[in-house]
Amino acid sequence: MRPLSNPVGFIDMPKTEASHQAHVKSVDRAQAARLLLELLYRVHYIVGMKVQDTLRTNDGLDRHQTAVLWIIRSEGTDGRSISRKYVEKQLTSWYDISSSAISKSIRGLASKDIGFLNITESPNSGREKLIELTPAGVFFMQKMTRNGSAMCEWYLENMSQWESEVDVCLFIYTKITALFGKMIDAERRDAGEPVAYAAPQESVLHHPLTHVITEKSYSWDEVPTVPREYVPLMQLNIFFPIHYKAGNKLELVMRSGTDLSRQQIIILLLMFGEGENHSKMARKRIEAALSSWLELTSSSVSKAIRSLTTREVGLLTIDESPESGREKIVQLTPKGRKFVSKLVESGVNYLQTLVDQLGDDELDMVVHIFERTNAIFDSYPGPFRVG
Repeated sequence: MRPLSNPVGFIDMPKTEASHQAHVKSVDRAQAARLLLELLYRVHYIVGMKVQDTLRTNDGLDRHQTAVLWIIRSEGTDGRSISRKYVEKQLTSWYDISSSAISKSIRGLASKDIGFLNITESPNSGREKLIELTPAGVFFMQKMTRNGSAMCEWYLENMSQWESEVDVCLFIYTKITALFGKMIDAERRDAGEPVAYAAPQESVLHHPLTHVITEKSYSWDEVPTVPREYVPLMQLNIFFPIHYKAGNKLELVMRSGTDLSRQQIIILLLMFGEGENHSKMARKRIEAALSSWLELTSSSVSKAIRSLTTREVGLLTIDESPESGREKIVQLTPKGRKFVSKLVESGVNYLQTLVDQLGDDELDMVVHIFERTNAIFDSYPGPFRVG
């Protein structure tokens, strides 16, 4: 399939579709931002990490290296090269790690053992470096794309409660990603910083409304129908920014003004999002989640948990499970519940800006699609490998 920069010409544009009414509930706009926060948490962490596991393609790459390669594909010149400084800035923000750690990941990709990247001087500045895919890197990227497309085919096959649910899915992911990009750009302009959000590469297949999707609200019967053979790759192209750009931006907003590390904040958000009564969870489950998401050892996660139980911090307690003396239960203290409530409030306030830019139909669509996405990925059989 050839990449098409503007698929509008072959889109069967809007058709009225009433059958969604049997499956979609109307969302209370007053509660929408909080509901969206709870749904985005799962899309960002649980779904996003499963997508990334498929994109890793083999166990030789870590999450940082996978992100480096996908940034080059989605935002680099012709999907082949990009400024090293840009990549470092993105990943240090997303992962809360140093530039030297990102440079180490990049050098690993350029090593003889892997050989996916070349690092060269920029023609515009001898002090700037470019990272560029080698032929082996291009070949590997093609494998990543095939695996990711296979995963999206599985996902979209399950998005079938009515005929055009797939079209609504693709539209909503495109719209939410574009709105986050618009909000991020506005913040950076207000701060006098260069715009960081990159428009989709013309070499990457994307939604027909991509460049105009934030200009108005769309109703159900205005959602375009996309030929099914193009949808998996288009969905794959949008899964990356919804996870990294939107999800990590929301996480940064919620962390702002706190003295806690990313690991500590994620522990608290995990307990809020997945814990019993939003406040209690088995330590083993926390360790398993963070070990997978952040590629940490269980001992590192345990250390992060214990750091939240100290007298100075006092956000968590660790107690024996009543069911097993070998199992530990982690629980928010009253202070911890207040702290998490403030995190949630900051996230809700930020998302309210996004909700205000969605029409009533779009708000119903986004809640429905995120609920469906989380439900579908609960039975995720991957990671997908198609060779």
